[in-house]
Amino acid sequence: MSRLKGFAAYDSVSPAPALAPALQLLCKEHSKLRKGMEEVWLFAAKTSVRSRSFIEEWLARERKLRHAWSIHIHKEERILLAALSKYVDSDRGPLAVMKYEHERLDALFDEWEEQIAILIQDPSNEEVYQQALAKFRSACQLKADHCYKEEKAIYALAQTLLTEAEKAFLLQQIRKIKS
Repeated sequence: MSRLKGFAAYDSVSPAPALAPALQLLCKEHSKLRKGMEEVWLFAAKTSVRSRSFIEEWLARERKLRHAWSIHIHKEERILLAALSKYVDSDRGPLAVMKYEHERLDALFDEWEEQIAILIQDPSNEEVYQQALAKFRSACQLKADHCYKEEKAIYALAQTLLTEAEKAFLLQQIRKIKS
């Protein structure tokens, strides 16, 4: 199978040097998450033999990725969003969209895990496998689009609105959370 739409455009993108260090760290995490999503996608899409051990490995890889994703969301919502909500309504506009997309991605992964539970019991169920693959692909594509929007809109907004002291505080708080 080919690469996922949206991943190739980010391969060589580094965090913009104009962004504060805290925002650059979040951009770097996006790059790692994109790479991780693509690796899990390629693992699942290239396999021709589907066994219980394959399905369990796919689940283990997704859970590791999902854990990293949860930590990243925590940093964005509890630290960055909290700082931005002083200046921007977090119930509307780009901050609300960011939160909604975080929730949507979690829901997609929950739905995917439900399909994987079925596949662990019956790895040869082609219909459920195709549904799981499509669900995972949708999550990957949403994640890629989401990261792009955050980098271009939310992080740029933070760079513009937050004071240097607030940006330094963001960095301090983000570094406290271990991945």
